[in-house]
Amino acid sequence: MTALTRLDARPIPDDPDEIRGFLVVRNESLRLPANIRHHRALGVNRFFVVDNGSSDGSLEFLLAQPDTHVFTATGSYSGSQFGMDWCNALLEAYGVGHWTLTIDADELFVYDRCEIRPLQALRLHLEAGGSDGVFCLLLDMYSDQPLTRVVHQPDGSLLEACRYFDPAPYRLLPAQAFPHLQIYGGARERLLQSLGAEAPHPPTISKIPFVRWRAGMRYLMSAHAITPIALGELTGALLHFKFLSDFPARVDMEVSRGEHFNGASEYRAYAAALAREGGLQLFHAASRRYDSSGDLTRLKLMTAVDFEGA
Repeated sequence: MTALTRLDARPIPDDPDEIRGFLVVRNESLRLPANIRHHRALGVNRFFVVDNGSSDGSLEFLLAQPDTHVFTATGSYSGSQFGMDWCNALLEAYGVGHWTLTIDADELFVYDRCEIRPLQALRLHLEAGGSDGVFCLLLDMYSDQPLTRVVHQPDGSLLEACRYFDPAPYRLLPAQAFPHLQIYGGARERLLQSLGAEAPHPPTISKIPFVRWRAGMRYLMSAHAITPIALGELTGALLHFKFLSDFPARVDMEVSRGEHFNGASEYRAYAAALAREGGLQLFHAASRRYDSSGDLTRLKLMTAVDFEGA
């Protein structure tokens, strides 16, 4: 595994009550500010970020954040188990004994009434029930406008740019690795299936991002699986903001790099969709608007659970 080089010299306190965020990024300057703001507001106290060769200002943004520790990795993304080797190394070094939130730059963690209940309240609820993690649906978000008109500024809200999602269908299927279940369905699968014979295997859209980390634990398969932990009844969601105005350029870049799963087959399918007459279309008659976490609990896309908010 490529060694990680730490770039900041900020002190890291020995405080087991800190909730710590972990990310692996490359050229995410469009999404990172909104991501950090959202999770900081939820109650993440400190971020640990691996940068894999950004050239768009992501590194400079991260180094300017007072609660963020920045590491570089110059090796292959695919050769690092799609970033999981790097992330697991940081979790082992800085996550043990903490509640940790492991996310991508294009994901926002939400749970029942997260607008008024901080992560510390969620943590206490999980600990009281003997749970060590939260199973989540990865919910693809998109705009009701054509992709070329999806404008998001780094200081703006990702939800203002992409507020819609597919309410159904979603399938829960057995899997070999823990949690022995994976979710499929949603907007990306619908889009990829529209390509017919060109469509790759549908993406897995479930993760376990919020975890009480213990020594020896590991994420597997880009956080879609993990070493066994106790999971309770509470589930959440990761709002997934892939489809911004930079998407065509990112598709071209990832097809060229070939660093994603199966030779970037999913990105090659997106390239085919973008090349079709009419381009890539996600908004349709069944799309639903996201206004709050309650929209997802009412649709049973995540669970509604009573616990104290303070």
